[in-house]
Amino acid sequence: MLDFDELYGMLARWPSTPPESSVDGVFSRIGQILSKAAAGVSSIGQADLPPLLRQVMRRQSHRTGHPARLRVPATGDWPTRDRWAEFGIRAQSISGAQFLIEAMPWSPSWMSDPDVPVFEDAYGEREVRLDWSVAIDPFLEAASGFGSYVSPGQREAVRSAFLIPAGETLIVSLPTGSGKSFVAQAPTLVRGLEGGLTICVVPTTALALDQARQTTELLRLRHPRRRLPALAWHAGLSEHERNEIRTAIREGRQGILFCSPEAVTRGLLAALYDAARDGLIAYLVVDEAHLVSQWGDGFRPAFQMLAGVRRGLLAACASEPFRTILMSATLAPETVETIDALFGPATSVQMIASIYLRPEPQYWIHRENDRRTKDDKILEAVRHAPRPFILYVTKREDARRWFSVLRRAGYLRTECFYGETPDAERARIIDEWAANRIDGIVATSAFGVGIDKRDVRAVIHAAVPETIDRFYQEVGRGGRDGRSSASLLIYSSSDRETADTMNSPGLIGEELAFERWSSMFAASKPLDPTGSLLEIDLDTVPPRLRQQSDYNAAWNMRTLIMMARAGLLDLESRPPEKLSRDDNEDERSFESRSGQYWESYFRRVVVRMHSFAHRDQAYFDGKVAEERLRSSKSAFFNRELLDELTSGETEVSLLLDRLYRSHAPGRSLVVARACGGCPVHRRLGAPDLHYGRPIARGIERVDPFDPMYFRERFPHVDVRAPVIVPLPDQMSTSAIVELLEDLIGSFGVMEIALSEQFRKQTNGVRRLHTRSRSGILLVQSLEDERFGHSSYRLARATVLSGAKVPMSLLLMDRPLHVLLAPMSMQDPFNAGRLLMETGTNVLPLDLLKIGARA
Repeated sequence: MLDFDELYGMLARWPSTPPESSVDGVFSRIGQILSKAAAGVSSIGQADLPPLLRQVMRRQSHRTGHPARLRVPATGDWPTRDRWAEFGIRAQSISGAQFLIEAMPWSPSWMSDPDVPVFEDAYGEREVRLDWSVAIDPFLEAASGFGSYVSPGQREAVRSAFLIPAGETLIVSLPTGSGKSFVAQAPTLVRGLEGGLTICVVPTTALALDQARQTTELLRLRHPRRRLPALAWHAGLSEHERNEIRTAIREGRQGILFCSPEAVTRGLLAALYDAARDGLIAYLVVDEAHLVSQWGDGFRPAFQMLAGVRRGLLAACASEPFRTILMSATLAPETVETIDALFGPATSVQMIASIYLRPEPQYWIHRENDRRTKDDKILEAVRHAPRPFILYVTKREDARRWFSVLRRAGYLRTECFYGETPDAERARIIDEWAANRIDGIVATSAFGVGIDKRDVRAVIHAAVPETIDRFYQEVGRGGRDGRSSASLLIYSSSDRETADTMNSPGLIGEELAFERWSSMFAASKPLDPTGSLLEIDLDTVPPRLRQQSDYNAAWNMRTLIMMARAGLLDLESRPPEKLSRDDNEDERSFESRSGQYWESYFRRVVVRMHSFAHRDQAYFDGKVAEERLRSSKSAFFNRELLDELTSGETEVSLLLDRLYRSHAPGRSLVVARACGGCPVHRRLGAPDLHYGRPIARGIERVDPFDPMYFRERFPHVDVRAPVIVPLPDQMSTSAIVELLEDLIGSFGVMEIALSEQFRKQTNGVRRLHTRSRSGILLVQSLEDERFGHSSYRLARATVLSGAKVPMSLLLMDRPLHVLLAPMSMQDPFNAGRLLMETGTNVLPLDLLKIGARA
């Protein structure tokens, strides 16, 4: 196995000793390069090897506390002394044929003294993330093989996904690296491919392919002998493969599908309506849901049209309606308001948020207005940056330019990824990135969203993203393994101006909006007797334009979305017709007719008006002006934050706290601050790596529990108060597990709480969920509840031990709460008295057993 000592010996004897494989990402990369060089496939003299050797030497120096050196050839196509120096490596001749090389800390002359050296903690891979993992609920452990939740926030998000009432919406805000993906995967893992479809909408093909790959691996562990369907819908699929997916959706055996919003609103729509009518859809999940609030270059009508498709599909459900989950690592308050408007009503939207800022990134910020000098500094950073790295730009032409620059400089293990990258090329890049065969990616924001590459060590920005939210999203691609990563922003004044232009929302004015709406309304088709449900033709041309164009249709769509966000209407959808071929119609004619129908279908939008006041221009203009003002304020606020970020005068975690914190009722976002290091911290001498345990509270509204059967069996106890069941002090754990089985199977208990010791020492706890009619059982740790009890109003049983019952358990609000307590337990409200003596709501053990088995 290749490690530092093996590498030292191999290079000293080069090329007589072939490189070995390694599970370590950096050594694996080195081994690949040396193997190709030894086989004569590539040249050592390229630029890919020196940064990796620099990285392993700096890492080894941090781990041992001593300078790390390697012996390398000084002949052939190996780098010269001057070439090594370009990568911050000092080469000392020890014979005519060898150098002794040592990597020096990178202290660029153009950085201020507190900011140098750069990248050192990223080289050292210092562990900085606190471990907030908690025991997983056994029903999910059995389905996934995972032994723990990543964090309390992930636990409550996954639980809430199972407990949210049918037809309602759940907003999930968890930091990058907190396991959002599992929220979408869990229902299919637990219920199987026939347990209802989870349609998971993601913004990029890259993310769809990556999520499908991860989910397929989990399903194969659960169903090793089963043939699994394709789990991603993308442009690279053949028509036969697309038809297979549509058929699987209609027959209820697809289970889960990752796709774009455009696919949901177009190619998959007919199949989804059929599935909704037959009750085969379980969840609609929208990942990176913050995109529904974007207006600028990131505006994608299909993301916001999802709200209308969702309403149409819900209306088509013949049985239990599906649940909607909207997820993002970063949700500003303005975005949450938009989600409420589009995916509400707000009364049916609940939220789980557990926000802590990432402690892994360390931030460096530098301004350089001269383009050539700026390019030179970025190239210098690339030569010294730890691998793997991402070089982010904002424009696709800049991505192409920088890819060409790096390739000409000898970086052959780099790739380019942006919005127009073909699907086949995207899939290849993602696979090679995951397999450590690529050291660097030049990318726009199209790359990286949700892709779980855990060991990215450096994120370099060659331009200013349009918002600080996007900047933080992109920085968050680094350090997902909990170790230090580096963020370097090198920008110019023109970059800053470009960011402001991109962040300016492309909003239609009130007067033009009313003109467009008046034209669309006049040409609309009423779909109900009241005239409140309308079919709108997007091809409608307002008076000041002469002909229809895609540009005109796009602005009509923007107008409708603006009206939806302003509360003037709801976006809806209608099921497409089921087209069938006539007896005398040939296949070509049928295909032509079908094509014409679908083209016409997608040019029409169904809306439901909130009131007839939309015809009053003053009222209309006022509502639209409010929405324009809200969007403009958000853009201005982001510009202010970007100014502070680029100035380097404000701690980064303070800026992010201001961006995300919210105290809105039911939509609270409290941020646990952390910063791995930024210009302010380096001036003060200490980063803020410590952050408190993130707050994690589940949803409050779940399907109501009816305790009628418990009341019928035990009419003498009051279910509105804790029901105390006295246990013999020496009762065996297996006997207690039998009681829990009775409470779960007979009376619908869905939550149990017990000590960590009881859980670890009692195997039967891991099988209790099999007695639940729903298959869902939450297992709470009494020790963990010192941070706060779960908020779910579920029937609960608590197993107590010790001398005294915590007072909070006696005050807990539950539709049914059974306390299994030792007879010797004291009453916290009556000193010196036993709980069994003072309690009035006592259910004898024998009576409970008889009642449960009756």
